[in-house]
Amino acid sequence: MGTTDKEREVHKCQHCGSVSFGSAASDSGEEQRPSTDASAIERPELAVVLREVFGISETGIHICVFLMEDGESTAGELADRLDLDRSTVSRQLNHLTDIGLLEKRQRLLSDGGYVHVYSPVDVEEVRQRLTVGLHVWMNEALELVEDINREKVAALARADSDDNESTSIYWDR
Repeated sequence: MGTTDKEREVHKCQHCGSVSFGSAASDSGEEQRPSTDASAIERPELAVVLREVFGISETGIHICVFLMEDGESTAGELADRLDLDRSTVSRQLNHLTDIGLLEKRQRLLSDGGYVHVYSPVDVEEVRQRLTVGLHVWMNEALELVEDINREKVAALARADSDDNESTSIYWDR
């Protein structure tokens, strides 16, 4: 069963600032029509998501696109073709391999030894891996937000119980 665009929409309530996925919800938890109390939040660009969630730089994206078009390549070949430093390309290739966007295999050289050859992973497999990674990242991010809220409540409780000290807690708005 797939996810519809409607289920993926993110809305922000204009009254309370709460954020919800799917149908817009008001601060009372009742479903609202998005045009009244909530507005859809603008979707981020793919490059921003890839950078912020998966740590893929613009150079990494450029390397991925090149390999998707060209098929396979070594770090040296990529560095020459993209006019980049080989160490930069190698670092990016290792990261892209670690997160499952590229595959790495060894090619034996006729003179002896070997070289690593990188190729793109099937697009549908990448889509599935990124989806899983995004869900894991989102759950961890939401847990961090909850921890921050708990820390602020605990700090307020400590400040209330310690009348002698002037502890000040402020809330960003």
